[in-house]
Amino acid sequence: MSTPGSRRRRPTIYDVARLAGVSTATVSRALNDTGQVAEPKRVAIDAAVEQLGYRPNTIARSLVTRATQTIALLLPDITNPFYAELVAGIQALTLERDYTMLLCTTGFDPELEERYLRLLRAKHVDGALVDGLVLPPERIARFVEDGFPIVCLDRDVSSPAVPLVQVDNRLGAGMATEHLLSLGHRRIAHIAGAPARISEERLLGYQAALESAGVTPDSALVALGAFTETGGHDAMCALLESAPDLTAVFAANDLSAIGAINAIVASGRSVPGDVSIVGFDDLRLSRFTSPPLTTVRQPADEIARHSTELLLGMIAGRKPRKIHHLFVPELILRDSTRTPR
Repeated sequence: MSTPGSRRRRPTIYDVARLAGVSTATVSRALNDTGQVAEPKRVAIDAAVEQLGYRPNTIARSLVTRATQTIALLLPDITNPFYAELVAGIQALTLERDYTMLLCTTGFDPELEERYLRLLRAKHVDGALVDGLVLPPERIARFVEDGFPIVCLDRDVSSPAVPLVQVDNRLGAGMATEHLLSLGHRRIAHIAGAPARISEERLLGYQAALESAGVTPDSALVALGAFTETGGHDAMCALLESAPDLTAVFAANDLSAIGAINAIVASGRSVPGDVSIVGFDDLRLSRFTSPPLTTVRQPADEIARHSTELLLGMIAGRKPRKIHHLFVPELILRDSTRTPR
């Protein structure tokens, strides 16, 4: 009998087995759903677990299995709302599967990225989802070769050993540019993202759409926006100075498009009266900009769930059927585009 202030002994798997009248092996199979257990025994075990208030010792189990039911998500920064949408989707699925998610921010620092991966592996985290890593592919490959599952989402890490889940960036950029061309625009600028494969793909999609319409791409109409509001604002200011005759802009993401709108309005021009603009992402806030932003939607929730499913499958020992998983983007028409004057 416990005395006041003393801690009640935590029930064990042996207590459950004794009360249910079965072996500890049967209890283990039932609780972990790793084998067949007759229905009467399963009912008895469930009743014993409820009566005793038994909770599995996950720490002890992880020491035996070397698995912790934990995955990590490495992001370069948490201020971008698109990343918040990814986090929400990943967290929802991990909770469904009784997994815990750790969030690590890397700031585009390769040494910090590698340090996180080493720590996660050392602490027996089961695997990692990564986005925006700048760590060289050969250094990422070392973790994969050591048996640490990694799945890349949104931004490619250029490693054949790491599965990638993302939207078709080139197609989406082409859709945005073709929309502006269909309205009659020909002097179409592009605010590019930070140097990375994702930015290259969107630039190539923009250029290909122009060429298909018989418009020669002009490097003077391309400026670096770095995927941020400030970057988009500064890039737009530079474009208005160097190419005042432009009539439309395709921005590499919604944040840079929002910064660009601010710069256009500050210059005394209007959107879309003087300059039409299209973004990329379809952030929730894009429908509340002034005017609401025409953009290319990439399905953050689907990307999050598919990449998490893929990682959990790899943790369970299943080999991915393919390395590159592409989602089809969707053009969302709002009020920031119109025919040129």
